[in-house]
Amino acid sequence: MTLKEVITQIRQIVNEALLELEYENIEYDVVEPPKPEFGDLTTNIAFLLSKRIHKKPNEIARELVNNSISYQLKNIGKNSLILNANAHVSGHVNFNINYANFNSFLLKLVNQNKSLIPNIGHNNQIVIEHTSVNPNKALHIGHFRNVIIGDSLYRLFKLTNHKTIVLNYIDDSGVQVADLIVAFKFAGFSHDNVEKNFKFDQYCGEIYVRMNELYKTNLDLIEKRKLVIKEIEQGNTELAQFTNYIVDKIVKQQLGSCWRIKSRYDLLVIESQILSSKLWEKTFNLLKEKNIIYYSTKGKNMNCWVLRDENNEEKVVIRSDGTATYIAKDISFAVWKLNLVDDPFLYEKFSLQWDKSILWKTMIKSEITDNPLNQIDLFFMGKSPNNRVITIIDSRQARLQKIISSVIDGIDPTIKRYVYLGYETVALSPNSVHDIGMELDKLNKKIIHMSGRKGIFINADTILDELHKKAYYEVKKRNPDFDDTTINEIAEGIAISAIRYNLLRQDLDKMITFDMKEALNLEGDTSLYLQYSFARAMRILEKGNGSLEEVINDKNESIRYDLLNHNMERDLIKEISKFNIIIEESLNTLNPKILTKYANKLCTKFNSFYENLPVLSAEVILKVSRLMLVKVFVNVLSNLFEILGIESFSRI
Repeated sequence: MTLKEVITQIRQIVNEALLELEYENIEYDVVEPPKPEFGDLTTNIAFLLSKRIHKKPNEIARELVNNSISYQLKNIGKNSLILNANAHVSGHVNFNINYANFNSFLLKLVNQNKSLIPNIGHNNQIVIEHTSVNPNKALHIGHFRNVIIGDSLYRLFKLTNHKTIVLNYIDDSGVQVADLIVAFKFAGFSHDNVEKNFKFDQYCGEIYVRMNELYKTNLDLIEKRKLVIKEIEQGNTELAQFTNYIVDKIVKQQLGSCWRIKSRYDLLVIESQILSSKLWEKTFNLLKEKNIIYYSTKGKNMNCWVLRDENNEEKVVIRSDGTATYIAKDISFAVWKLNLVDDPFLYEKFSLQWDKSILWKTMIKSEITDNPLNQIDLFFMGKSPNNRVITIIDSRQARLQKIISSVIDGIDPTIKRYVYLGYETVALSPNSVHDIGMELDKLNKKIIHMSGRKGIFINADTILDELHKKAYYEVKKRNPDFDDTTINEIAEGIAISAIRYNLLRQDLDKMITFDMKEALNLEGDTSLYLQYSFARAMRILEKGNGSLEEVINDKNESIRYDLLNHNMERDLIKEISKFNIIIEESLNTLNPKILTKYANKLCTKFNSFYENLPVLSAEVILKVSRLMLVKVFVNVLSNLFEILGIESFSRI
């Protein structure tokens, strides 16, 4: 029994009242009022009717309550989830929850291990693409925003019974990768003698910065880059094979950073294989068949294949020389993700991940050392109209993504299947730029945009390492009896959780100005606050578990849910009961921030309860009832932790 079911009962009662009094049944809200003295829930139905029938809202509210709603509640009797209703002088119809019934249903539900999580996925397939960082450098803190948003959505969809597939697109044929190959093959940089304790992807990031300086003075290297790009596209040359070796090496390092924060994937999609497969050919035919592209016979795009964007401007898909543009490549990828054309790929095992799941990699060659994937539906299950693709890319790609969405809608106009989830980028504070050893001319700027080409960024691993060090010191100081392995385990969990929570609690449409010192602050609106709350609850349960187990074995007969009638108990129970509503809201809006706000509010309610109402020292019957409430809190918070990627510990 959750708040959603209380709202459903209120709607049934209000709808019946509208019918009885011959009022129009219109859309209205049932929400929490701004002040607790107005009740637990309120509706604006009287205000909406007032605009239509020119009658005062408070008169309509009194009529609804006195002539129908009160009688209905009386007929439902003691089993009702609603205690009473009243017409407020303002015109709102307010309702109070019958907590004696509500508490019993809610707490028994969770105690019986029936999940509060709505089972709304029905095994429908969701494909999520995230991360997709150029394989030429280590991940920086801005990349982590993409990774953490994508991974949290994966966890959310999985928990609500969706068949969720996670893709990581590897752009191995771009200019950035070519710069590294030029560096190693023609500019004298070594790819073997990397300094000890210096990650290869970090090393490559520094080389990338230096190459952009070398191009300014050595024009011959620019010609070498053209050669490298051409040979990569051919795919069967020595340079192409060397590129594959370098890319794989960097990708494994990048994945190590992602795995460290407990992100996982199902498939790496290799861009060069999209180019060399027949995927574009199949997509091209589909776009012609649907009249989405056409051959231009005049103007600046004469002899090109083009499409029109949302501004009715022509966008070239195939140049006059027959080569495909980047738009063509991205459309091909989107069409493939939705399984709108036959799959041109085979699949090869790439690696085992931190959770022991297999990470696969696309292949187009027939000679594969390991057996190709036989269960092709591990990735794609036919052409179900329920399938959706969510592509997570920062807002700088919004225009391209709108074009792709428009193309997909043209192919399949019946349902919105391609979803672009954009987010604003991460900038650095001047202090953070100074901390990484860079002196800029204008440090009085409020923000500095990160640039891999200029070397203005903070590696994600660097932030995690610093968070780990700070957490290690604090945990060791508070728990001198812990061994070093345990301290390191907790410190790493705090570091992972801190960075995930910090990047999730921000609005997606707001730029984050990342500050090193602020990120290392483990107090305030942080994951550590949630982790401390969890540890508090676990200590209570550990000390009172004997009493609780005895009651549970006795079929809960000794639990008096009606005793949980203090305002702080009711506030906590009511907050817990919102869990499935919050899950659905976050799912429908694709916004994990909703979950962070809810988790923080839930823990605030629990801590008020913890600090003001005794549990273990309470009278026996009240004690076990409050222990059950604590257990339910732990259950709900554990589910939130699983989605947000926050580590839980019984002691910190």
